[in-house]
Amino acid sequence: MYKNLKYYLGILVISTICGVLLHGFLLNYETFEQQQHHAKLDKAHTNAIISAKAGIEVYASLVSSLKSYTKNSKEFPTEVELQRYLNDFLKETKFNDSVLVNFIDTSHVFKYVVTPKKIDPNNLKGRSVKSIKSQERVDELNALMKSNTIHLFTPINLREGWAGFPFNFSARNHQDEVIGYITPILNVKYLLDYFYEGNDNDTYVHKFLVNDSLDLTREAFYNGSEIFNTNRDNEYYKKFNVKEEAFLYTTIQLFGLKLKVGSAYKNPPIISKNIRYIAYACFAAMVFLIFIILNQFLKNKSLNNNLQDANAIVVSKNQELENNLTNIQTLIKEIHHRVKNNMQMISGILTLQEDEYEDENIINALRDSQNRINSMSLVHQKLYGTHTLKDVSTKEYVTQLIDFIEDTVSHQSFDLSKEIHIDNTLLFDGDTTANLGLIINELTTNSFKYAFGKNKENSLSISITKEGNYYKLVYSDSGSGLSDDFNFEATTSLGMQLIQVLTDQLSGKLSYTRVPKNAFEIYFKQLEVSFTT
Repeated sequence: MYKNLKYYLGILVISTICGVLLHGFLLNYETFEQQQHHAKLDKAHTNAIISAKAGIEVYASLVSSLKSYTKNSKEFPTEVELQRYLNDFLKETKFNDSVLVNFIDTSHVFKYVVTPKKIDPNNLKGRSVKSIKSQERVDELNALMKSNTIHLFTPINLREGWAGFPFNFSARNHQDEVIGYITPILNVKYLLDYFYEGNDNDTYVHKFLVNDSLDLTREAFYNGSEIFNTNRDNEYYKKFNVKEEAFLYTTIQLFGLKLKVGSAYKNPPIISKNIRYIAYACFAAMVFLIFIILNQFLKNKSLNNNLQDANAIVVSKNQELENNLTNIQTLIKEIHHRVKNNMQMISGILTLQEDEYEDENIINALRDSQNRINSMSLVHQKLYGTHTLKDVSTKEYVTQLIDFIEDTVSHQSFDLSKEIHIDNTLLFDGDTTANLGLIINELTTNSFKYAFGKNKENSLSISITKEGNYYKLVYSDSGSGLSDDFNFEATTSLGMQLIQVLTDQLSGKLSYTRVPKNAFEIYFKQLEVSFTT
């Protein structure tokens, strides 16, 4: 009994886990419900925005039409003609009496005050804008008269008793002379009513902000200025206890003015509690399932112990194999190290032999042999320093090889520009690298012998790229290049013969091009037989 106590404790732990999972399930369910409510709010908000934008487009067409009418008339229209044109345009719209059009001269004095039904209902004609607007606004209007654009200023509380959106554009006669500016003003209520259309007014509350800070309702604009309207919007969001984070916002651009619109539920939706009963049933089913799992666990315990013993034996054998592999890798590294040292010893002997001869041909032959040995020695050095003991970084190898050749071959002091275009990730095995190194050694040595010199712009370029199933080596220098009648097949040059032999070993093809520049092009493949660990 005591032996199985830990399993009963396990049931307790699992039951606790189930309780945590159940709690998580409830949270996920509530989140899902909240997402549904948010989706409904988003849909209602989007529909209201779409409707409002449609109203904006109608009013924008009215403003543009007024601008064209005043500018293109032979004589600037009278206020009666302006009123007649306004009514003709509004026949098919819902604006009714929600538009006020002002014509103000260049000295900021009201000349026309027109509504669809009345002319100058509040006796503004002859009055100066400067007496009711700040100097900052007057300065903006002066700048407007010099422009040919339509500009929307922040809303204003009109003496007519409603808040309005003031559009402004310069007034010009048919000779394009500026004679003032025209201010069509749309009743804010007309535009904001779009947000209250439908049967969901009892569900949602809307919030309107100008420039992200000033409140706007269908009845007034709250910017600290005088409010002439005695009515108050019953749907003003501050009358409802709605938290800021509950609002969903969209910004509408109105001719350069930002109107930020927020929508939220007046009363946060209540999530159903029925899920609790489902949760309890799930919990009971899970506890029952745990008992079944425990019974099966006891039956399989013995089998699991046997499998663990067998696994321990496998792990031990794998460790022995890893140890053997490490020993083999160490031995291979030692071989590469000794081969490299022996080749360097041979290279050193060739260097000593140079002092025994005065014949320049013999000395050059010894140096050529020394470079060839070094190119192979460098392969073993790179293999010795790699983890896999197989792959060599091609760019690093070629860079060091050219530097060595420059040190051993160049006995004259001159500047050399080197361009090596090889991907840092390009790797070749030891055999391929050795063949490739010998080819580059021969090409570079020839450049130092025949192409480079003092008082010249000396340069060489090497690139290796992948093209299909082949790799492409392109080598060029600043020399005059091979003669036009040069024949690879008939050449007696040991270096050129060696390049052809090594190219054949790499299953490659050697060619020499003169357009766009003199260059050796060698297509080759990696060798199938390579250094292996």
